[in-house]
Parts: sequence; C-alpha cells; structure tokens
Amino acid sequence: MKPALSQISRRRARKGGFSLVELVITMTIMTILVGVVSMRANGMTDKARAAKIVSTVEGLRTPVMMYHQDTNQLPYEYSGYQGGTYHRLSLDPGVANWDGPYIETPISRSWNPTGELIHMYNQAIPSYSGNNGFDIDGDGTQDVDQYDATTLVIWGIEEGVAEKVDRAFDSNLGGTWTDAGRVEYTAASRRMNIMIYNR
Repeated sequence: MKPALSQISRRRARKGGFSLVELVITMTIMTILVGVVSMRANGMTDKARAAKIVSTVEGLRTPVMMYHQDTNQLPYEYSGYQGGTYHRLSLDPGVANWDGPYIETPISRSWNPTGELIHMYNQAIPSYSGNNGFDIDGDGTQDVDQYDATTLVIWGIEEGVAEKVDRAFDSNLGGTWTDAGRVEYTAASRRMNIMIYNR
C-alpha cells in the first residue's frame, strides 16, 4: 500500500533546509558575483574620479587665462586657506586690474575626488624626479619653465586614476607617462601635477 499524499508532504516538511552541496554552490556563486560587481564598481569609480579631475582642469583654464590677461600675473588658489590672498581667482586679492571673480567659489578639498588637498600654484611645482617645469612634447627636454605655468597639484590620487587623466591630456607622447606632457605623477606621494596654463 502506498503512503498517502499528506504523509509524503509531512516527511519532506520535517526534512526541510538545504543540503551541504546546495549551500556550497550558492555561496560560490554569490562570492563570484560580489567579486565581479566590486571590480566593475571600482573601475567606474576610477573613471569618475579621472573625469572630475579633467573637468576641473578644463574649467579652470579660461579663468586662469582671463586673470593673467587682466593682471599680467599667474593666479593661485589654495584649499584650506581663507581670504583673498590665497584665492586669487575667487576673491579680490587687491591686485591691480583684477576684474573677477573668475570662479564662483574658492578651490576647496571638495574639488579633489579623494577629498585630500588640492592647490593651484602660479608656477610649475618641482616634481620628485627633479623636473622644474614641463616636458610638453615628451622629447625629454623641458618646454615650459618653472615660473611660466599655472599648475594644479592634487594629492591622494591613485596611479590608475592619474594614468587615465594623463591619457586625457597627453595621449601619444614619447617618454614615460608619469613625467612627460602636461601631467606629472609621483606614486610615492600619490601627487599629481597638471599644467593648466602657460604664458
């Protein structure tokens, strides 16, 4: 005699749960999915950070040029400092012929996608490799002298992000990507120098 359908249902209900093999397979699939999603998300984050830096540099080029034309000086802006002395594009520094503001708000750490320091200097900041200017064409010689450029210096930038920024400005140049062209990068300090404007 066959057991009644209700008896079979009760036996299965008592057993319940999943087998060890089913749990292992499920956990393996979930681990793979989490890995794939996090790798893609990290890549998107790098692209977004690089895009923000490129956009910032492009957005500063015209204001820097206008400031230079008005005052015959190169401007500087320092995140974390207060007053016109440190924010020559956004606040009146008392310089003759200043006709700004050239940007709406002072440069701040929020302009850096990592939240670390970001400064715009009225000169090419020497890199740790000893460069005192920029090798714009990648031929190994300095094309822009130290005091003829406005440089955006951004700290806390990972190498992958810096390389994406470099490709946006300096694709197809000779030399190494870290010290040829408009973008210089020092991995030890995670510092990137980008020439915004040169006179």
